[in-house]
Amino acid sequence: MFKQLHHVSATFLALALCLTVSPAIAEDEPRPVTIEVPTPKAWVGQRLPFSVQVRAPGSFVGATSFSLPQIPRTVILQVGSPVVSSEEVGDESWFVQTHEFALYSQSFGTVKIPAFEVRYANRDGFTGPATDHTQQTTEVTVEIQAPPDYDPDVFVVTADKIDIQETWDPPPGKAKQGDVVHRTITQTADQISGMVLAPPPTNVPDGIQAYVKSPQVNDHTERGEFTGERIDTVTYQFKGSGTLTLPAIRYVWWNPDNESYGSHSLPAATFDVAAAPQPQLATVEEPNWQPLAWMFSILGALAILIATQSHRIAVGYRTIQHRINPPDRVAARKLIRACRTNDAHAAETAWNQWLNTQPENVRLSDGLRSAVLDLHRLLYSHAAATNSAPSAKTQTDSAWKGESLAQAFQQHLHQRRSKHHTPEEHLPPLNPIA
Repeated sequence: MFKQLHHVSATFLALALCLTVSPAIAEDEPRPVTIEVPTPKAWVGQRLPFSVQVRAPGSFVGATSFSLPQIPRTVILQVGSPVVSSEEVGDESWFVQTHEFALYSQSFGTVKIPAFEVRYANRDGFTGPATDHTQQTTEVTVEIQAPPDYDPDVFVVTADKIDIQETWDPPPGKAKQGDVVHRTITQTADQISGMVLAPPPTNVPDGIQAYVKSPQVNDHTERGEFTGERIDTVTYQFKGSGTLTLPAIRYVWWNPDNESYGSHSLPAATFDVAAAPQPQLATVEEPNWQPLAWMFSILGALAILIATQSHRIAVGYRTIQHRINPPDRVAARKLIRACRTNDAHAAETAWNQWLNTQPENVRLSDGLRSAVLDLHRLLYSHAAATNSAPSAKTQTDSAWKGESLAQAFQQHLHQRRSKHHTPEEHLPPLNPIA
């Protein structure tokens, strides 16, 4: 009987030891990449912060990159520099990078942030070889609230207040036809990036031409405080004369603290433009019509030939054009031309035309994807302005520089041609056929 009790006690003691030791042995390693949204709720146009944590059992090497998703009417910006820390997991110490992001959305309701790719490298300890990693975040959703009387076609900025200042060089007053004046508008707001502040409108009366430079965006982060600044420079040139007035500009924002709209107006500016002196007209001699008669005869014969053979000529022309200029080359030339002229909307159209000529599994380089994403972000930030802005196209084109997209696209085309090029056979066959 005593031996049986001793056997039962030993069994219970072994089970207790297993239960005590097993948690330390079965403790799981942390997830390499996690995403955190402290407050998954914001107003339309309000900054919604979230962070991505990247973990590795050794020191990081190089920069961590992200394939940020494209969400309709939404832009995601990376804020500041990553913060490196460490955390203890069992007996091991893991390195942690924390990357801060800000989401701004003009859509209301539930907005989904799909899983996106994270690429990084780390060493084994501090001196070991570097190992590359590719991981995915998890999918998260956030809730975007719409202010009362919200118009989805109007660009809404959510901030406690926007400080708006302007300067003129020279100031409004007297001018001459052909003169130019420069207007600088500076917007500053807390907890919002300068990139998503409203661009200046370009509605001007007849007789004035407006040119908008690319905005200067300055974002500052200090001790958790985030401030965005946007500086726009508009150049006006007087094409006409007389009394010309630039209309007032009204900026509107939504204050989430007292849940009310705020606004600030820049006054109208009037110029008294003097007309430029008109040059004297030169005398015109009577033309000699005899050479023109021969030219009209030749043109008439060509017209008859074209009329009788128009169908054959049209078919042959289309065939030759299609062989010389296939659709993908035409779209590629349009895209490069739009990049050189900094025409963002034309570049977007040409990019979609070229993409439609490619197979569904076409592989794009990271540089090309990043340049196209920058174009989409800029188009979003200018997609809508205040009610006084008539044309988002002019504003966007003036704010976009297509050099980086052109370089990335041309490099992609060059790599594709190099890949599909078949080298010539310079050596004769070993066993030629008689």
